[in-house]
Amino acid sequence: MAGAPDERQLTLTRSLTAARSGNRPDIDLILGTHAHVPQAYEKVNGTWVIYGMGDQIAGEMTNHQGARDPRGNQSTLGRFTFAPPARPGGRWEVTKAEFVPQLFDVDAGRVVNLNRAIAQGAGVQAVRDRIRDIVLSRGAAEDGLVMGE
Repeated sequence: MAGAPDERQLTLTRSLTAARSGNRPDIDLILGTHAHVPQAYEKVNGTWVIYGMGDQIAGEMTNHQGARDPRGNQSTLGRFTFAPPARPGGRWEVTKAEFVPQLFDVDAGRVVNLNRAIAQGAGVQAVRDRIRDIVLSRGAAEDGLVMGE
């Protein structure tokens, strides 16, 4: 599936999120980049992971066959609200996990929040839904991830 994290990403994620110093995880959040297309969000070993946010700003993208590929202009913005540790040396806890599906409008030269565009009547539901399906493809909704505005 396009947008799915590869085995190297999954292996590295399991290793990084398992790292501990005492009882506290070494990593509180992983934000992946360089995938050029939106990839799944997932909670691994209690830590939120974004495998790939996609390109926030990019020109026209083409695939390996030279055809225009609009996925290169699709992205997400991850928003995580943290609460400080309940006790000294404890873990910062994510109290709210959200993603915002976005599209870079090459002609206008701006990033478009797809949910806001839909609310204003733009016909971009299919793009938004494709991004949503990819982001949630590894079970993030069951762990509390919601689509933000």
